[in-house]
Order: sequence, then C-alpha cells, then structure tokens
Amino acid sequence: MKGICFIKPLFHATIEGRKTETRRIVKSKRGIIKFKDGLYTLGCKKIQPKYKVGEIVYLKEPYCLNCESKPCYKYDKQESLCGLWKWKNKLFMPEKYAQYFIEITGVRYERLKDISDEDCMKEGIQKQQWSNPEPMEQPFYVIPDMSCELAETPQAAYAALINHINGKGTWESNPYVWVYDYKLLK
Repeated sequence: MKGICFIKPLFHATIEGRKTETRRIVKSKRGIIKFKDGLYTLGCKKIQPKYKVGEIVYLKEPYCLNCESKPCYKYDKQESLCGLWKWKNKLFMPEKYAQYFIEITGVRYERLKDISDEDCMKEGIQKQQWSNPEPMEQPFYVIPDMSCELAETPQAAYAALINHINGKGTWESNPYVWVYDYKLLK
C-alpha cells in the first residue's frame, strides 16, 4: 500500500474532513502533450499518476515507538509521551503504524493556476470573517494553523500555501499537477 504526506495543518484538515483534494506537481520540464488510455505523454515518455481511482492510501505522520513498542503520533499532540524517544521522519513511516487511510475517488491533471475557488476550499483553504474590533465587510481566506498572510481570494490563499510547500515561485511557474480527489475512510 502506498502512503502520502501532508504538512501538519493539511493532515488535520484531511482527518477533520475539510480537505478532500490534493495537487502534486508532475515532474517534467516539458508540458503534457496528450492523454490516451490513462497514460499521459511527456515528449515521448509515458507516465501515469502515482495514485489510481479506488486505491487506498495511508496518511504518513511523524511517530515514535514507546517502551512497549506502541506508536505515539506527533500530530495527535502526543509529543510529551515520547519525550525520551526521537521522532521518526514521516517519509519513512510504514503502513503498519498508520492511523488514517484515504480512498482516491478521482484523478486528473491540469495547470496549477487553473484551480477553481471551489477546489481551493477542497484543498483546505477556509473563509474567515474579521470580527475584532469591528467586523469587516470583505471576508478573507486562510490556511488554518499556519502563520501566512490573509488573502482576499481563495486562489491567493492557495498560492501562498503551494509556495510554502513547494518553494517560492511555484505558483508563478504554473506547472502541470496531478489532482487527486479523495475521501477519508473511517
């Protein structure tokens, strides 16, 4: 079974049901040329998305094993329980320690900047209203639990998020991305 990593705020958004879509950059210097029978062509090289519709994927998170060899999870705020042990990198988390699983429900590709406002919300962006000291007429958009700027549009908030995750300039470069829709399995 394959695993997938999210940064902490997006991990929580997924397990709380606020995030149901993720974008992953298609690794190529050339654009996607054509689509045929589920294969995408980059120049003369055919590639497939990492995840397929119907596939079950486990969520990777930092963990450590306590003295009874039971896992503790950093994202579950169990940090104090593993004070004597070192956290293991989520990239190397084996399936047997996973707490959460998602099912891939849709796969497509598009340019990063083609994301709709609705899809930004599926990516974990949230609409907020300013209330202190006076309410503002215009709502703003944020990624909960992240110290980023407030954005006037869902796309501006998502642009800040993607640049935070993949590096400054990612949004501006407008790469092709795989778009994975998913649902959390109970």
